[in-house]
Amino acid sequence: MEWREEYKRRLTSAEEAVKVVSEDDLVVIPIAGPRVLPRALFRHCQEAGAIDLRLSAPLSDPGWLQAAWQEVFRLEFEVFIGDFARPVMDEGRATYQPNLFSLAHKPLDEGRPEARRPDVFITAVTPPDDEGYVSFGAHNWNKRGYVRRSRKTIAEVDAGLRTVCGDNRVHVTEFEHFVEVPPLQITREMVKAWLSRVEDETLRAEYESIVDELKDLERLILIGPVMTRVPPEQVRRVVGLAAPPPAAQTIAGYVRELVPDGATIQIGVGEPSMYLVRAGAFDDKSDLGIHTEMAAPGLAKLVQAGVINGSRKTLHQGKAVAVAWSGSDEEDLEIIAENPAFEVYDPEYLLDVRTLAQNDNFYAMNNALSIDLIGQINSESVFGPRMINGTGGQPEAHLGGVLSKGGRGITLLPSTALEGGVSRIVAQHEAGSIVTIPRFFADTVVTEHGIARLMGKSHRQRARELIDVAHPDFRAEITREAERLLG
Repeated sequence: MEWREEYKRRLTSAEEAVKVVSEDDLVVIPIAGPRVLPRALFRHCQEAGAIDLRLSAPLSDPGWLQAAWQEVFRLEFEVFIGDFARPVMDEGRATYQPNLFSLAHKPLDEGRPEARRPDVFITAVTPPDDEGYVSFGAHNWNKRGYVRRSRKTIAEVDAGLRTVCGDNRVHVTEFEHFVEVPPLQITREMVKAWLSRVEDETLRAEYESIVDELKDLERLILIGPVMTRVPPEQVRRVVGLAAPPPAAQTIAGYVRELVPDGATIQIGVGEPSMYLVRAGAFDDKSDLGIHTEMAAPGLAKLVQAGVINGSRKTLHQGKAVAVAWSGSDEEDLEIIAENPAFEVYDPEYLLDVRTLAQNDNFYAMNNALSIDLIGQINSESVFGPRMINGTGGQPEAHLGGVLSKGGRGITLLPSTALEGGVSRIVAQHEAGSIVTIPRFFADTVVTEHGIARLMGKSHRQRARELIDVAHPDFRAEITREAERLLG
């Protein structure tokens, strides 16, 4: 059958599409997922029965993040938790699946008896091209892998998704149902309605000031519907209005010292790495390459300016490659759309440590919440076991940098937290803290007080390196603890 006829045959309403979901199914909705189908699924399951629901950094809540529905929606998060969904983890109403992008499907692919195949995958796609293929726009992530392994897939066809280049297409015949939705257009009236929900006048004024500063309301597409549930300072970061704080500016200066011309770089999500480009860490470099999980604001502009050209890359020479271009600002996305200089690939290939390590001079730059004196890096939890986020692609990228010929795994963190009241460099992690990078893979650590070089050094030598880059207010205390613990 000609693909257009097949597409029309599978086209239906959101309410009809979600009827493929049955009680006790495992349903997966990925990061940067659909806009309309989740609400239909929420309504459907109230009658159809409880399901296992796997999410990643959701930015909307049709109701299943609320305590009243925890018996109907058994929640688990993978890869990322995100600010919006963190209260669900805090209250113990969800669990987390520790996994890596590149290994997520290994048990299923190898036929292990413990592996569970997702029953239904729900995603957003671009309209079909002339050959009957859809893709996932700039937010590629692990979606194609799920399409090809789930029993059934429902796709929300969103004409607002920008097509990007790369190995990212899926034929319409691989989907059970399609639901067409109009592009999301942010209007002043819509924003006014969001802000009207904020009862606190001072808080509402903070959100209003953010909107007033925006030249283009399209920047609110990802965060807008839930912006009033996220602290204003976080909204500013997401929409690209937050200026790099002083500590991030200084850290960017040290990164400038570390990264050589011709390096292939990876930049993680979060602070302070998200400020590296805007803080000028790479402005005076030449022939840089990109092989990354996702983007940082301003990265595409460096490609356009020729600072990043990939001419010395080992893999995908001349191309900037990513799992997704999420994290880009609106101007970046305009540059990236349908631009052959930018490509996306599935994470099971692009973030495989064996792929990453083939890049010579691969510099992976990721963030941490705390690091102890022997080099154990915690990027996921605070106050012991309280999860702030998941691993993302950090372990894979860090190991790729460590194993790369001439490469580095660089860990970035401000020296303090809670307005300077707590040191992020600690003698020992609190009980229950999560170690994201084991000490034997620790490499280079950067704070606003300098660079600590840990690889190849003993526990005592590492302690001295890390104390030197801790905040001066805490050095004496940490030194006493180091002497007690390490002699």
